[in-house]
Amino acid sequence: MERKIWTYEEARKILPYVRSITEEFYETVGKVHQELKNGLYQENEQEARETKVEELLVEWSGKVRELGIEVKGLWLVDFDNGKGYYCWHLGEEDLLFEHGYDEGFAGRKPIQNIDEDYE
Repeated sequence: MERKIWTYEEARKILPYVRSITEEFYETVGKVHQELKNGLYQENEQEARETKVEELLVEWSGKVRELGIEVKGLWLVDFDNGKGYYCWHLGEEDLLFEHGYDEGFAGRKPIQNIDEDYE
């Protein structure tokens, strides 16, 4: 798939959809994790549930990638803006952080100067 370059407005526009997908998968994975924690399963059932978690995570990342958004970690996505990334993590209400291509999550800083850079 061709690399998608996002404007800030485009990324913010699709973010509610990305958040809803992510929250849905987060809840489902959480339920399976809770079952694993609480349950005394036969070994094959335990493995089936662990496999289910992996499948859910692959499905979530696939849905996000189909939109042209990069998955950088668990519930962590990056929108390529041509100069670096707008970065969003589950639990954040809006698209508030960005970082360069080489900086990653640890290098995140608040997004500034949207208007002049991205119109």
